[in-house]
Amino acid sequence: MPITFTTKSYADITMLNYVGMAMIEMINLGNIVPGAIAGKEVHQALNNLQKKLTHEIDKKYLDKEECGQHLICWSTRAIPLIKLLNSANDNGDGVSWR
Repeated sequence: MPITFTTKSYADITMLNYVGMAMIEMINLGNIVPGAIAGKEVHQALNNLQKKLTHEIDKKYLDKEECGQHLICWSTRAIPLIKLLNSANDNGDGVSWR
């Protein structure tokens, strides 16, 4: 079942279940679906996700799925969610997912 991230200031982002769950875990929100982040907490969630993507190597998140000859890395998969979180942060909006 896909996971859809929603905020008032950006288009909905839908991810495959395992990708969406990994993103939620990287944000440090456990693995609860549905869930939400208050507007004042979006900045920290964005920082958590970016830190996990750029500074930590966690074998739990290594991706084995291939697209042609190239691996699809988590930082590429996270781009739409990062844009959504940036928009929510800039506008003081909360984010929810289901």
